[in-house]
Amino acid sequence: MRLKHRLFYTAALLTGSTSAFVSPHQRTNLHNSKHNIERNILHIRGGDIISNMPSSSSALFSVITPVTEALTHALVSGTPLHAIGALYAVASLTVVPLTYYRTGYSFSVGYGLSVAAMSAALLSSFPKQTLSAPPILALTSLVYGLRLAAFIFVRERTVESKRKVFDEMNKKPVLQRTPLALGVALLYAFMVSPVLFALRGTLEAGSLLEKVQVFFTGLAAFGMVLESVADLHKYEVKRQSKDGDEKFVGPTTWSYKLCRHPNYLGEILHWFGLFGAGSVSFGKSIAGWTCGGLGLFGILSIMMGASSRLDTKQSEKYGGQPAYDEWKGKVTSSVIPFIK
Repeated sequence: MRLKHRLFYTAALLTGSTSAFVSPHQRTNLHNSKHNIERNILHIRGGDIISNMPSSSSALFSVITPVTEALTHALVSGTPLHAIGALYAVASLTVVPLTYYRTGYSFSVGYGLSVAAMSAALLSSFPKQTLSAPPILALTSLVYGLRLAAFIFVRERTVESKRKVFDEMNKKPVLQRTPLALGVALLYAFMVSPVLFALRGTLEAGSLLEKVQVFFTGLAAFGMVLESVADLHKYEVKRQSKDGDEKFVGPTTWSYKLCRHPNYLGEILHWFGLFGAGSVSFGKSIAGWTCGGLGLFGILSIMMGASSRLDTKQSEKYGGQPAYDEWKGKVTSSVIPFIK
């Protein structure tokens, strides 16, 4: 029975997800074909759709299918604002429940998972483009979000100081967290919107714009790797330290010789690369330039502000300790290398 339902869902979803790409006449034929597939699959195993599908599953399926089709239609062929609105819906459905669970998840675990969810929605809505920059960009964004969410979750569970910070932020009544969740979800949708335009756009093979897109896609991937390595490096150094949280233990090697916050640098490079790769497909779209620009400006402002606050916190906490003073004297850049 379970295999039967799984086969049915797979066939139905495959046929349903393609309906946004065909003409009305073709859609009618596709619908008939879909019905025949459903009937034949269930006939092989015995029975029919009504008698073999549990009523709860049937009801859920009847709700999910129109929603996914509407989402795909908005992303693929809707106006730019409708498409960005669809991204916002995905981000909100991800961030709001997580924020209700823990307020701090709105800009941590929820941040990563919403980026991953939007990227997954984009990858499933557009036809595969093997070895082209746009799907690679979307895949990079997907991996980025999943990695970040997993890292922050593990860090919260294993580092006592981080857990206390999350607990302190979790005192606000649940429903009063809604504006925060919806606000950050909108920012995340704006940040991912360049990936949408990259997938919707068509660039001439071998053209300068395509080469620019490839370059920025590589930059986004490089930023993701840099942030991942820097995050893991700092986590391991702090976790293995036996001197508590009052003594400076670094890290001071590898990417931490480049600047004091290479994880923030990696995040900036990732989002700058995403914006650059998508901007070549903005064209004259006001929505593209406005939403993508606001998303980039938002994350850059957050990163620069966070690095400044962390520098101040570290100076107050570790200032006067020889190890910290020596490292800060050698590594004069906070985030951007060669810029104090």
